[in-house]
Amino acid sequence: MKEFCRTLVFGFFLVLFTSVVEANENLFSEQDLKRSNLEVYWQDSLHKILLKYLKGLDAYSAKDYRSAYNIWLPMAKDGFSYAQADIAGLYFNGWGAEQDYETAFTWYQKAAINKNTYAQYMIGNMYWNGYGVPIHTDLAQVWWKLAADKGYRDAQFALPYQYCYLNHPKC
Repeated sequence: MKEFCRTLVFGFFLVLFTSVVEANENLFSEQDLKRSNLEVYWQDSLHKILLKYLKGLDAYSAKDYRSAYNIWLPMAKDGFSYAQADIAGLYFNGWGAEQDYETAFTWYQKAAINKNTYAQYMIGNMYWNGYGVPIHTDLAQVWWKLAADKGYRDAQFALPYQYCYLNHPKC
């Protein structure tokens, strides 16, 4: 009788385990399908975003800064770091928008938080030169180093220049 009960319990767990494994296999294949659909969705969305961004770049290249601003601003508000940095540049230079260093700084910060190395470099420049913020050479160095560590060449050049300028007045 004990042997029969053991066999019955073992059989029950075997059936249960097998159905759990099969359910997980079905779940994984559904997840793979969802992931595949999500990848297609993201690729399609990314394609649309890039086309829209390039349309703004065409306007910018044609010196139609106001159109570039109008195209990039919604993208920047949605968190697209290239558009954020470009909107900042338009404010910085007064192209397509009234020149406003403080607004430019705010947009560069948003892009920098999204790991845009150009924006990180520009924040360093703004701190170095006092554009829209008080001059702060230490913060300039922090931002330049952040961009330089990620391979941004202008920042890699700015760091030794800053060191030379601060430590050797005849540089």
